[in-house]
Amino acid sequence: MQAHFTIDVEDYFHTVEGEHVPKLAQWDALPTRVEKNTQVLLDILDEHKVKSTCFVLGYVARRHPDLVREIARRGHEVASHGMNHKHVFEMAPEEFAQDLETSKKLLEDICGMEVLGFRSPGFSYTDSSPWFFEKLVDKGYSYDSSVFPAARFEGGIKTDQFDPHWVTTSQGRIFEFPITVAPVFGKNICFFGGGYLRLFPKWMIVSMTKRLQRAQRSVLYYIHPREIDPSHPRYKMNPLNYFRSYVNLKTVESKLRAILKLSEFINCGEYLRQIKLQEDNNASR
Repeated sequence: MQAHFTIDVEDYFHTVEGEHVPKLAQWDALPTRVEKNTQVLLDILDEHKVKSTCFVLGYVARRHPDLVREIARRGHEVASHGMNHKHVFEMAPEEFAQDLETSKKLLEDICGMEVLGFRSPGFSYTDSSPWFFEKLVDKGYSYDSSVFPAARFEGGIKTDQFDPHWVTTSQGRIFEFPITVAPVFGKNICFFGGGYLRLFPKWMIVSMTKRLQRAQRSVLYYIHPREIDPSHPRYKMNPLNYFRSYVNLKTVESKLRAILKLSEFINCGEYLRQIKLQEDNNASR
Protein backbone atom coordinates (compact mmCIF):
# COMPACT_ATOMS: atom_id res chain seq x y z
CA MET A 1 0.00 0.00 0.00
CA GLN A 2 1.13 3.55 -0.72
CA ALA A 3 1.89 5.67 2.32
CA HIS A 4 1.87 9.44 2.85
CA PHE A 5 4.60 11.42 4.60
CA THR A 6 3.60 14.88 5.80
CA ILE A 7 5.40 17.75 7.51
CA ASP A 8 3.71 20.50 9.53
CA VAL A 9 6.13 23.31 8.67
CA GLU A 10 6.18 25.47 11.78
CA ASP A 11 8.81 26.67 14.25
CA TYR A 12 9.69 25.47 17.74
CA PHE A 13 7.68 28.30 19.34
CA HIS A 14 4.50 27.25 17.57
CA THR A 15 3.86 24.46 20.03
CA VAL A 16 0.33 24.75 21.44
CA GLU A 17 1.21 23.68 24.98
CA GLY A 18 1.87 25.82 28.05
CA GLU A 19 1.22 29.32 29.34
CA HIS A 20 4.89 30.28 28.95
CA VAL A 21 4.95 29.58 25.21
CA PRO A 22 5.41 32.90 23.33
CA LYS A 23 2.33 34.54 21.85
CA LEU A 24 1.91 35.83 18.30
CA ALA A 25 3.04 39.37 19.14
CA GLN A 26 6.37 37.99 20.41
CA TRP A 27 7.19 35.67 17.51
CA ASP A 28 9.05 38.15 15.29
CA ALA A 29 11.63 38.81 18.00
CA LEU A 30 12.50 35.13 18.41
CA PRO A 31 15.38 33.38 16.63
CA THR A 32 14.07 30.95 14.06
CA ARG A 33 15.12 27.36 13.39
CA VAL A 34 12.46 26.21 10.96
CA GLU A 35 14.50 26.77 7.79
CA LYS A 36 17.46 24.69 8.94
CA ASN A 37 15.31 21.93 10.44
CA THR A 38 13.06 21.67 7.40
CA GLN A 39 16.11 21.44 5.16
CA VAL A 40 17.36 18.53 7.28
CA LEU A 41 14.03 16.75 6.80
CA LEU A 42 14.04 17.43 3.06
CA ASP A 43 17.58 16.07 2.77
CA ILE A 44 16.57 12.84 4.54
CA LEU A 45 13.54 12.52 2.27
CA ASP A 46 15.76 13.06 -0.77
CA GLU A 47 18.06 10.26 0.42
CA HIS A 48 15.08 7.90 0.41
CA LYS A 49 13.54 9.35 -2.77
CA VAL A 50 10.34 10.24 -0.90
CA LYS A 51 8.10 13.16 -1.86
CA SER A 52 6.04 14.63 0.97
CA THR A 53 3.18 17.00 1.55
CA CYS A 54 4.28 20.07 3.54
CA PHE A 55 1.51 21.83 5.44
CA VAL A 56 3.13 25.26 5.75
CA LEU A 57 2.06 27.74 8.41
CA GLY A 58 1.27 31.14 6.90
CA TYR A 59 3.44 32.89 9.47
CA VAL A 60 6.41 30.78 8.39
CA ALA A 61 5.68 31.48 4.72
CA ARG A 62 5.69 35.23 5.29
CA ARG A 63 8.91 35.12 7.30
CA HIS A 64 10.66 32.56 5.10
CA PRO A 65 9.23 32.71 1.56
CA ASP A 66 12.39 31.15 0.13
CA LEU A 67 11.75 28.05 2.23
CA VAL A 68 8.35 27.61 0.59
CA ARG A 69 9.95 27.97 -2.84
CA GLU A 70 12.62 25.43 -1.89
CA ILE A 71 10.00 22.91 -0.77
CA ALA A 72 8.26 23.23 -4.13
CA ARG A 73 11.54 23.24 -6.09
CA ARG A 74 12.51 19.92 -4.55
CA GLY A 75 9.29 18.32 -5.70
CA HIS A 76 7.28 18.34 -2.50
CA GLU A 77 3.67 19.46 -2.28
CA VAL A 78 2.88 22.78 -0.57
CA ALA A 79 -0.36 22.80 1.43
CA SER A 80 -1.82 25.09 4.12
CA HIS A 81 -1.52 24.84 7.90
CA GLY A 82 -3.48 28.06 8.44
CA MET A 83 -1.96 31.45 9.19
CA ASN A 84 -1.02 31.74 12.87
CA HIS A 85 -1.49 28.30 14.44
CA LYS A 86 -4.87 29.11 15.97
CA HIS A 87 -7.16 26.22 16.82
CA VAL A 88 -10.26 25.81 14.68
CA PHE A 89 -12.43 25.40 17.77
CA GLU A 90 -11.29 28.87 18.89
CA MET A 91 -12.54 30.51 15.66
CA ALA A 92 -15.92 31.68 14.47
CA PRO A 93 -16.90 30.39 11.01
CA GLU A 94 -16.04 33.60 9.17
CA GLU A 95 -12.69 33.98 10.92
CA PHE A 96 -11.83 30.45 9.88
CA ALA A 97 -12.92 31.13 6.31
CA GLN A 98 -10.69 34.21 6.17
CA ASP A 99 -7.77 32.22 7.57
CA LEU A 100 -8.25 29.61 4.85
CA GLU A 101 -8.42 32.20 2.10
CA THR A 102 -5.44 34.24 3.29
CA SER A 103 -3.11 31.28 3.80
CA LYS A 104 -4.02 29.69 0.47
CA LYS A 105 -3.41 32.87 -1.51
CA LEU A 106 -0.16 33.59 0.33
CA LEU A 107 1.29 30.16 -0.38
CA GLU A 108 0.16 30.16 -4.00
CA ASP A 109 1.66 33.60 -4.60
CA ILE A 110 4.99 32.43 -3.17
CA CYS A 111 5.36 29.01 -4.79
CA GLY A 112 3.40 29.62 -8.01
CA MET A 113 1.43 26.40 -7.61
CA GLU A 114 -2.16 25.65 -6.64
CA VAL A 115 -2.63 24.78 -2.97
CA LEU A 116 -5.05 21.86 -2.69
CA GLY A 117 -4.83 20.78 0.94
CA PHE A 118 -5.27 21.97 4.51
CA ARG A 119 -4.42 20.68 7.97
CA SER A 120 -5.69 22.42 11.08
CA PRO A 121 -3.20 23.27 13.85
CA GLY A 122 -3.33 20.68 16.59
CA PHE A 123 -5.84 18.58 14.61
CA SER A 124 -8.38 20.97 16.09
CA TYR A 125 -11.38 20.03 13.97
CA THR A 126 -14.04 18.76 16.39
CA ASP A 127 -17.81 18.39 16.55
CA SER A 128 -17.95 22.01 17.76
CA SER A 129 -17.17 23.17 14.19
CA PRO A 130 -19.89 21.59 12.01
CA TRP A 131 -19.19 24.14 9.27
CA PHE A 132 -15.54 23.04 8.93
CA PHE A 133 -15.71 21.08 5.67
CA GLU A 134 -18.17 23.49 4.03
CA LYS A 135 -15.76 26.38 4.56
CA LEU A 136 -12.91 24.35 3.10
CA VAL A 137 -14.88 23.56 -0.05
CA ASP A 138 -16.11 27.14 -0.32
CA LYS A 139 -12.54 28.47 -0.23
CA GLY A 140 -11.35 26.15 -2.97
CA TYR A 141 -9.61 23.35 -1.09
CA SER A 142 -9.69 19.85 -2.56
CA TYR A 143 -8.65 17.86 0.50
CA ASP A 144 -8.14 18.05 4.24
CA SER A 145 -5.98 16.17 6.76
CA SER A 146 -7.33 17.39 10.09
CA VAL A 147 -9.38 14.45 11.33
CA PHE A 148 -7.77 12.71 14.28
CA PRO A 149 -10.01 9.65 14.73
CA ALA A 150 -9.15 8.92 18.35
CA ALA A 151 -9.17 10.56 21.76
CA ARG A 152 -6.44 13.14 22.39
CA PHE A 153 -5.79 16.04 24.74
CA GLU A 154 -7.09 18.63 22.27
CA GLY A 155 -9.00 17.94 19.08
CA GLY A 156 -9.89 14.43 18.07
CA ILE A 157 -13.24 13.22 16.83
CA LYS A 158 -15.20 9.99 17.08
CA THR A 159 -15.63 8.34 13.68
CA ASP A 160 -15.64 4.91 12.09
CA GLN A 161 -13.84 6.15 8.96
CA PHE A 162 -10.13 5.57 9.40
CA ASP A 163 -8.91 5.50 5.80
CA PRO A 164 -8.88 8.26 3.14
CA HIS A 165 -12.43 9.02 1.98
CA TRP A 166 -14.76 11.59 0.47
CA VAL A 167 -16.78 13.97 2.67
CA THR A 168 -19.96 15.42 1.17
CA THR A 169 -21.11 18.93 2.13
CA SER A 170 -23.76 21.35 0.94
CA GLN A 171 -20.99 23.15 -0.99
CA GLY A 172 -19.67 20.02 -2.68
CA ARG A 173 -17.34 17.23 -1.70
CA ILE A 174 -13.82 17.20 -0.28
CA PHE A 175 -11.36 14.36 0.28
CA GLU A 176 -10.19 13.56 3.81
CA PHE A 177 -6.83 12.04 4.79
CA PRO A 178 -7.37 11.09 8.47
CA ILE A 179 -4.44 10.67 10.79
CA THR A 180 -3.65 6.96 10.89
CA VAL A 181 -4.52 5.03 14.03
CA ALA A 182 -4.27 1.33 14.82
CA PRO A 183 -6.62 -0.69 17.04
CA VAL A 184 -4.94 -2.01 20.19
CA PHE A 185 -7.01 -3.81 22.82
CA GLY A 186 -10.15 -2.02 21.68
CA LYS A 187 -8.57 1.45 21.60
CA ASN A 188 -7.53 3.42 18.52
CA ILE A 189 -3.96 4.60 19.01
CA CYS A 190 -1.69 6.71 16.82
CA PHE A 191 1.91 5.53 16.47
CA PHE A 192 2.85 7.45 13.37
CA GLY A 193 3.53 11.11 14.10
CA GLY A 194 4.42 13.92 16.48
CA GLY A 195 4.56 13.02 20.14
CA TYR A 196 3.38 9.50 19.40
CA LEU A 197 6.30 8.90 17.05
CA ARG A 198 8.62 10.15 19.77
CA LEU A 199 6.99 8.21 22.60
CA PHE A 200 6.74 4.72 21.13
CA PRO A 201 9.87 2.64 20.42
CA LYS A 202 11.03 2.15 16.86
CA TRP A 203 10.30 -1.58 16.81
CA MET A 204 6.68 -0.93 17.77
CA ILE A 205 6.17 1.76 15.11
CA VAL A 206 7.65 -0.54 12.46
CA SER A 207 5.53 -3.45 13.70
CA MET A 208 2.33 -1.41 13.62
CA THR A 209 3.13 -0.14 10.13
CA LYS A 210 3.61 -3.69 8.86
CA ARG A 211 0.41 -4.78 10.59
CA LEU A 212 -1.61 -2.12 8.78
CA GLN A 213 0.11 -2.96 5.50
CA ARG A 214 -0.95 -6.60 5.87
CA ALA A 215 -4.50 -5.34 6.36
CA GLN A 216 -4.19 -3.34 3.10
CA ARG A 217 -4.39 -0.03 4.95
CA SER A 218 -2.26 2.96 4.02
CA VAL A 219 -0.32 4.86 6.68
CA LEU A 220 -0.09 8.63 6.98
CA TYR A 221 2.95 9.86 8.92
CA TYR A 222 3.44 13.40 10.21
CA ILE A 223 6.32 15.28 11.77
CA HIS A 224 7.30 18.82 12.81
CA PRO A 225 10.71 20.30 11.94
CA ARG A 226 11.48 20.95 15.61
CA GLU A 227 11.30 17.20 16.26
CA ILE A 228 14.46 16.60 14.24
CA ASP A 229 16.28 19.18 16.42
CA PRO A 230 16.80 17.91 20.00
CA SER A 231 18.63 21.12 21.02
CA HIS A 232 15.82 23.55 20.19
CA PRO A 233 14.71 25.93 22.98
CA ARG A 234 12.28 24.50 25.51
CA TYR A 235 9.55 26.27 27.47
CA LYS A 236 8.21 25.87 30.98
CA MET A 237 5.08 23.72 31.06
CA ASN A 238 3.32 21.48 33.51
CA PRO A 239 5.05 18.07 33.71
CA LEU A 240 2.57 16.30 31.43
CA ASN A 241 2.74 18.90 28.66
CA TYR A 242 6.53 19.09 28.96
CA PHE A 243 6.75 15.34 28.54
CA ARG A 244 4.40 15.40 25.54
CA SER A 245 6.36 18.19 23.86
CA TYR A 246 9.92 17.04 24.42
CA VAL A 247 10.05 13.31 25.13
CA ASN A 248 12.56 11.27 23.10
CA LEU A 249 13.58 13.99 20.63
CA LYS A 250 16.93 12.26 20.10
CA THR A 251 15.18 9.13 18.75
CA VAL A 252 13.31 10.82 15.91
CA GLU A 253 15.88 10.70 13.12
CA SER A 254 16.51 6.98 13.58
CA LYS A 255 12.77 6.25 13.57
CA LEU A 256 12.26 8.46 10.54
CA ARG A 257 14.91 6.64 8.53
CA ALA A 258 13.37 3.29 9.50
CA ILE A 259 9.82 4.13 8.42
CA LEU A 260 10.94 5.66 5.13
CA LYS A 261 12.23 2.22 4.12
CA LEU A 262 8.89 0.47 4.74
CA SER A 263 6.63 1.80 2.00
CA GLU A 264 6.20 3.40 -1.37
CA PHE A 265 5.24 7.01 -0.71
CA ILE A 266 2.97 9.40 -2.58
CA ASN A 267 2.03 12.94 -1.60
CA CYS A 268 -1.57 13.71 -0.77
CA GLY A 269 -2.30 15.84 -3.82
CA GLU A 270 -0.96 13.25 -6.25
CA TYR A 271 -2.91 10.48 -4.52
CA LEU A 272 -6.11 12.51 -4.88
CA ARG A 273 -5.33 13.13 -8.55
CA GLN A 274 -5.09 9.38 -9.06
CA ILE A 275 -8.39 8.81 -7.24
CA LYS A 276 -10.15 11.33 -9.47
CA LEU A 277 -8.59 9.84 -12.60
CA GLN A 278 -9.81 6.39 -11.58
CA GLU A 279 -13.30 7.78 -11.01
CA ASP A 280 -13.29 9.42 -14.45
CA ASN A 281 -12.16 6.18 -16.08
CA ASN A 282 -14.87 4.20 -14.30
CA ALA A 283 -17.52 6.73 -15.31
CA SER A 284 -16.51 6.55 -18.99
CA ARG A 285 -16.88 2.77 -19.21
